[in-house]
Amino acid sequence: MTKWLSLLRRPSMAVAVLVFVALGVVWAVTAARAGAQQTTDERVYAIASQLQCPVCNGESVADAPSAVAQEMRSVIREKIGEGWSDQRILDYFHQRYGDTILETPPARGFTAIIWLGPLLMLLAGAFIVWSAAREWNRRATAAEAVPARVATAGSNGHSRTTRAALSDDERRRYLAELRRELDLDEPASATASEEASR
Repeated sequence: MTKWLSLLRRPSMAVAVLVFVALGVVWAVTAARAGAQQTTDERVYAIASQLQCPVCNGESVADAPSAVAQEMRSVIREKIGEGWSDQRILDYFHQRYGDTILETPPARGFTAIIWLGPLLMLLAGAFIVWSAAREWNRRATAAEAVPARVATAGSNGHSRTTRAALSDDERRRYLAELRRELDLDEPASATASEEASR
């Protein structure tokens, strides 16, 4: 539990959690609105917004001011009055105009890529977040397991690493190396002191 809390303290994980929470809230609000009872005008607008205007460039039937779009909206209102479902009305226009009439093309053939693209991106993002969290967790565990190390530089320029808690054998070995290095430095320092006394 504490590992998860420490992961949530990282800024990137906090952002990822906030994004998932925001997506959940948006989905819940959308589902609640979809379940609510709609008036006829709301249904006409909802259905018309799923259809492309055949004579307008990039406008839906709900927003287009053309005479064709107005006629299509009146047909939608008429079909709702007859008790048709939203999907049946959409199918009615789809049979007459083809795939191009739909704002959201059906998920078949080449258009399936349009549907699968966002899903694949979401799965890739979730995998990246999961692998990053696993790596952070692994590094945190490794940092706790490895004893503290202190790097010291020897006189010969090589870096030596000693553990914070040394055994007696290791301590003796390091002391012997230190004495050897000090013995190597003594003749040079003695010569320097002799020259300074002269």
